[in-house]
Amino acid sequence: MKKVVFCAVALMSGAMLFAQGNISDVDQTGNGNISDVDQTGLMNDSYVLELGDNNESDVDQVGTTNDAETYQQGDGNFSAIDQDGTDNVAKTWQGYYFGTDGNDNTSYVEQDGAENESYVYQLPNSDGNYSTVAQSGFSNYSFVQQFGDTNNSHVDQAGDDNQSIVYEIGNNNHSGVMQDGNDNDSWVWQAGAAYISSSPGDDNTSEVTQLGDRNISTVDQIGNGNDSYVIQGPQEDNISDVNQTGDGNTSFVDQWGDRNNSFVNQEGNNNGSTVYQGQIDDDNISVVNQLGDDNTSYVMQDGFWNNSDVLQDGMMNTSSVEQFGNNHMSTVTQLGNSNGSNVTQSN
Repeated sequence: MKKVVFCAVALMSGAMLFAQGNISDVDQTGNGNISDVDQTGLMNDSYVLELGDNNESDVDQVGTTNDAETYQQGDGNFSAIDQDGTDNVAKTWQGYYFGTDGNDNTSYVEQDGAENESYVYQLPNSDGNYSTVAQSGFSNYSFVQQFGDTNNSHVDQAGDDNQSIVYEIGNNNHSGVMQDGNDNDSWVWQAGAAYISSSPGDDNTSEVTQLGDRNISTVDQIGNGNDSYVIQGPQEDNISDVNQTGDGNTSFVDQWGDRNNSFVNQEGNNNGSTVYQGQIDDDNISVVNQLGDDNTSYVMQDGFWNNSDVLQDGMMNTSSVEQFGNNHMSTVTQLGNSNGSNVTQSN
């Protein structure tokens, strides 16, 4: 009887060890490909596929039930995935679509925590793209898609439940997203035409910094050479929406305090918009619409419950709005060319 019990226990122990083992699968077709996989822990899963020449992949998993997948089709691509924690998911595609190649693309993904997700797509016929994703915390989500050449994206998420989505469609676009807090949401679109991947945009720059919790930023850059800079926090619940359609537009939004709302719409070329909302102040609203070329708008809101609305429809118009204190309302409408307006409100 004792022998039967011992055998049963041995079988159960073997089944548990088998279930808790790590899994690694590497498939290479071509010449000079390199793959390095290190797994420490239980039930980690890694899959690497390299089709082409001189591709390199590095996977390092420490913890339990992490999932890493790397797909490379083309030549000279490099991918690194580093996972430390539990239930993290990282998937990288470099050129692996429709049987076509992508060359000399680079992707780095680092995950430290639990249930973080990262998806990097460097699409076929796209060369020399560079992407880094760093996630520290719980349940952060990052999606990066690069279609074109020499695009550059950096995503840094520290905290819980942050979300970042980046599309770079064209050439020489740069995007940086930094989220330090919880429940922040960032969307960046850089392309030639909205949601049309066949119409690329080049040389656009977007930088989003979210400090605090529940901040929302949306940046749409449709054209060439547009620059957008958004800073939210260190407080909470700020909303920024920047739309740039044309070439050479510049937008800067700085939101401090809580529940500030900024909307910037630039349709034309070489327009400039600057919005400051408070230092530790709350509930300000700023709307800037620039339709035409070479318009300049400056909005400063330092207080509570201020409202500013600026419309510039023409060329070479200038507007300055400064609101100090509480409950001010300003509306500026410039129709035509070379108009100038200065508004100062205080109490």
